Amino acid sequence: MKQLDMIRMIALVALSLSLVPVTAHSEQLSLKEAVQRAVTGNPNMAEAQTGIAVAEKGVESAYGRNYPRLSFEASINQRQDPIPYIPAQSAKIAARFSDSYASLGPVLTIPLYQGGQVMNGVRLAELRQRVQEDSFILTRNELIANTVATYNKILQLRALAESSQRAVTALEEQRKNAQLLFDLGRIARVDLLKVEVQKVNEEQRLLALNEALKNAASTLYTLMGVPVGPDMPPLQLTDKLIPSEMHADFETGLAIAEDNPKFKIFSKAVDDAELNRKLAFGRLLPTLNAVAGYQQQFGFNPNFNDGVWYAGATLSMPLFDRSSYADLSRERFQKERATQKKRSVENQIRLDLRVAQASLTESRKRIFATEQAVEQSRESFRIEQEKYGQGAGTMADLLLAQAAEAQAEANYTQALFDYNTAILDWHKASGDMEVYLK
Repeated sequence: MKQLDMIRMIALVALSLSLVPVTAHSEQLSLKEAVQRAVTGNPNMAEAQTGIAVAEKGVESAYGRNYPRLSFEASINQRQDPIPYIPAQSAKIAARFSDSYASLGPVLTIPLYQGGQVMNGVRLAELRQRVQEDSFILTRNELIANTVATYNKILQLRALAESSQRAVTALEEQRKNAQLLFDLGRIARVDLLKVEVQKVNEEQRLLALNEALKNAASTLYTLMGVPVGPDMPPLQLTDKLIPSEMHADFETGLAIAEDNPKFKIFSKAVDDAELNRKLAFGRLLPTLNAVAGYQQQFGFNPNFNDGVWYAGATLSMPLFDRSSYADLSRERFQKERATQKKRSVENQIRLDLRVAQASLTESRKRIFATEQAVEQSRESFRIEQEKYGQGAGTMADLLLAQAAEAQAEANYTQALFDYNTAILDWHKASGDMEVYLK
């Protein structure tokens, strides 16, 4: 029995040390600082920023199709029979024949009319650039939401771990007292076993909470862009889980949600589909280009070369292209699909706002109720301790009172966490995540 007590004492000391703040190397971190570090250090933000740069180059490329194109063209041929690679210029200037010949020179092409494809292509590229900007904001908002949720989860787990540690300490004192009373023959062995069993269960719960704390801290480090390893410095979070005042008006939230980047992305998807439809239709219209160039021609058998310039226009008029008609029909369906998706996203935002509003009201009430329950359970536990010390109570009643106190504190912490999560869900649904950066 003494050896078993020694092992338990060592485990208790180890558990106690795991909850002691390490101030020498720990990092003080507020919620605002964590969010700012995540926004500036997470590689997902750099990736989203690069996406905007890619979209900007896409706009430049689309604009470039408005400008003339200058190219250098060259060819060389070998035929079985000679042909007049330079036609006769008059009755006195004969054609030049050769079975091997080449030509080279610059060619200038000026687009005159492309069925609206060029300008619609520019509009589409500009639209997709704005979509990338909205995607950047959406990525940032998601990152902020995950950082806030993880930060709050660490606060919740820490509160639960501290409550569990207090329970382990109290149970250890009860075990000592029960052991003394058992040695004096004043209580039955079953009462001592009840205390030991509950203490072991509470120690297991504390170990699980500490492990969850380590995982949550690693998650927060990752969100802030810090590579995690086996020996990460502990985080000292300076903020607390408190029931901050929050008034959630549905109509106000819905008005703010019009600037929600998620809603704006799907709204632009409708415009994207319409521009793609115009591009598909433009491929069914004539195209007109002006062409000018200079060509130096060479014959090798016999040797001769001559240069000639030329200018003109090319007209292409599609008469039948089954693929283009199919593309046009497809883009019409894509626009209808994007419209329905936009309605779905709008309905989802309305639902998210309503659920967050209801959760705020419900969790606020639970905070008040569970706070009173904590006070009552603590008083009940104190009374049961006094009764048991005076021999008027039972071990079962004492342990039930202690378990009720631990459960009340867990419920209160959960209510605080749910309330702050509801605030986060409200800001996330409305798209107003700037509040966590102010």
